[in-house]
Amino acid sequence: MKYCLSALFLLITIAGLAQTQCRSFEYRQQQLKANPMLAQTVATIEQFTSRQLSQRPVAVTGGTSGGTSSSSGAASGGTPSLITIPVVVHILYNTNAENISDAQVQSQIDVLNADYQKQNSDTAEIPSYYRSLATNCGFRFGLALADTNGQATTGIIHKYTTNSYFTINDDIKSSATGGDDGWDRDRYLNIWVGNFTGSLLGYSSVVGGAKATDGVVVLYTAFGTVGTATAPFNLGRTAVHEVGHWLNMIHTWGDDSCGTDLVADTPPQQGPTYGDPSGIILSCGNTPYGNLYQDYMDFTDDIGMHLFTNGQKARMLTLFAPGGFRYALLADTVPVDTATDAVSVAATESSASAMTIYPNPAVSLVTVQLTDPACLGGLLDVYNQLGQKIMSVRVTTLTLQLDVAGLAGGIYFIRASDGKKGAVGKLIRI
Repeated sequence: MKYCLSALFLLITIAGLAQTQCRSFEYRQQQLKANPMLAQTVATIEQFTSRQLSQRPVAVTGGTSGGTSSSSGAASGGTPSLITIPVVVHILYNTNAENISDAQVQSQIDVLNADYQKQNSDTAEIPSYYRSLATNCGFRFGLALADTNGQATTGIIHKYTTNSYFTINDDIKSSATGGDDGWDRDRYLNIWVGNFTGSLLGYSSVVGGAKATDGVVVLYTAFGTVGTATAPFNLGRTAVHEVGHWLNMIHTWGDDSCGTDLVADTPPQQGPTYGDPSGIILSCGNTPYGNLYQDYMDFTDDIGMHLFTNGQKARMLTLFAPGGFRYALLADTVPVDTATDAVSVAATESSASAMTIYPNPAVSLVTVQLTDPACLGGLLDVYNQLGQKIMSVRVTTLTLQLDVAGLAGGIYFIRASDGKKGAVGKLIRI
């Protein structure tokens, strides 16, 4: 019987490869084979995860457990209730169509924030018997406003490549092979967007893998919700899924027939789910409610993905506990764009010449010269390196003066916008 189940899973896997999908499992296997030491690192991280989760077991509701113990609260003392992740998006394009807009990038950031904070409106589509599993994971994503050298950035890199496509060999992550070098993983989440061969939707690095290749990769037609985003992968859920892997999530079927995803409150299932199914699908004895195919870590179309569970949240948070693999991200102070209600990130699509700041560096009074009349009536905001808004004035003229004498010395970011477009600049206070 075990042989038959394995054969069935092989058939499911072969059929799945013919469809557009995540290739994180295949990538993981390649990395483990190429680097024997990685297996020990992964095992050490898993042992740490297990110890963290054993402190607060999760109550299993809505179905049969597909994993081991988990946790409903913060993984360990010192983990904040809302974790901010600075993001840098590397866009590698060979054709104009592949050079997606900054607005499309922002639409993806919006989806990440909605889905990881349970603010997505389609939670209403979760069946009543699984609704109690859905949770706010407590992650906030923002485009980085400072690069690795402390220079102002939009958090978006557009780079031409002679490569017509990439594969899962990580060429997209290195300038030497036609891609773009990643930024420090202890300070940023790297997302590479480009064109890929075959059926590849995206993949994630292995938690514990090489620093230079840490991050996620997403097909340019499956990124965000506007522009080139194409149904059935046009709601930004591919990146949500891949970032889940980056946060140590495993596919809901455990990448095996009735395998384990090491999460207590997700039911076991036979294999991946494709398309946009409905009703109860039973497998692996997961009565009475069947597969949790609405989970972001399954393979359903974007329209059918709606939740992370409490157990999945707990597993993610262990990475940010003291001693966790991604704990360093909590210690950094990279400023990020978290004020999209006041200033649209699409504003940063304008050229640097849209704002002139002088004198810069400044001691007391500084003049901000804007060139776009659309900013009139909008707001001009000043942020510190923590991404905190510390000053805001109404734009009534294209030439404004700010008194920065009361600010501590350091780097500040000035943004002006009418909510649709505008400009961004960096000010150094001495």
